[in-house]
Amino acid sequence: MALFVVLLKIEIIQRSKKSEHDPNVDMQLWYFNGGFIVNKRPGFVLDVVGAKCQTGTRIVQYHKHKHDEPSRGQEWEYNYEDNSFYLKFNRNFVLDVSGTNIIHLWDKHGGKNQQFILQKWDDDSAVIENAEMNIIDNFKFSPKLSQNFLEILDDDEYYDVNIEVGDNPHVKTFHAQTVILSYRSHYLRRKLSTNKKNNDGTLSRIELPNILPEIFEIILKYIYGRRLSLKEHDASNIIKLLVAANELGLQELVIHIQSFLMENNSNWMEQNFDLICRTSFENDSFLDLQKYCNCVISKISNEPDKIFKSQNFTSIPKNRLISVIQDDNLQMDEYLVWEYVLKWGIAQNSAELPSNVNDYSEEDFNT
Repeated sequence: MALFVVLLKIEIIQRSKKSEHDPNVDMQLWYFNGGFIVNKRPGFVLDVVGAKCQTGTRIVQYHKHKHDEPSRGQEWEYNYEDNSFYLKFNRNFVLDVSGTNIIHLWDKHGGKNQQFILQKWDDDSAVIENAEMNIIDNFKFSPKLSQNFLEILDDDEYYDVNIEVGDNPHVKTFHAQTVILSYRSHYLRRKLSTNKKNNDGTLSRIELPNILPEIFEIILKYIYGRRLSLKEHDASNIIKLLVAANELGLQELVIHIQSFLMENNSNWMEQNFDLICRTSFENDSFLDLQKYCNCVISKISNEPDKIFKSQNFTSIPKNRLISVIQDDNLQMDEYLVWEYVLKWGIAQNSAELPSNVNDYSEEDFNT
């Protein structure tokens, strides 16, 4: 059963595969172009209606967005391990064939109606079919392609932009290619558009002072070769990767990192709960972490250690600490609560207070 385009409604449905001699077979042929799945005949791409990451959202055929427009509902990736096409913007959702043969977006569950097989076609186009059937693969050599792009990154001859990363005195300059950065990151595209190469041959130059050089190096390899193994990094660096990915507008990476943290670093997140919460609410892009924090806070009266024994307890904002200790259902002895409150208060005024509590004056206690 192949994917077939319904021109009137521009919906995508599953139909029987046409013969290669059928004059309309092109309607079932697709190819990849920079993450877009393009229909061979009209040139339109698979599109999530309204770019809504919700179960059941329709998949339609639509005009490809321009380079300066968000395309989060049109970019896809194929997972060779489980044969699924997942949305690049949110890997929790994949292409799914409904009971009525309509192609829509759905939570990934690994069923056969979410599995697609890649198969070579004579003219290198692609026909997208369901699991028991076939799909065309013109990404057969993608691992080699990724390696080639990483080699381009290491090339000292053909770069045209210098990127100064970090804050003095810890600044490192990276060489890169404008065209790759522009297509992979809308944020970098905007930065580069205001720092174009001069007529005198001077290279473009951009600064990223808020990102650590070692973190940017990891992200740069992801930008070029789409390679990133979070298991190789400790959780504290993964948080830095998350913040940097968000600054660079790599939304698909932001979503992936959040999912990885919650699935693989739950103990660390509990021990560093306040850091997680402060980070999550700094930007609306960290929705998954925000949900995690809100869930934990709603249960904090029964599990106060997640707040009070957090490594970053003394960094908790005043209003959040007040809301916790004022909870009538807080399961903690009152003397312990006040010990933690004292610890928090001392940390906020450490520069003005004596190092020895016995040396405190009455005014110090009123501070």
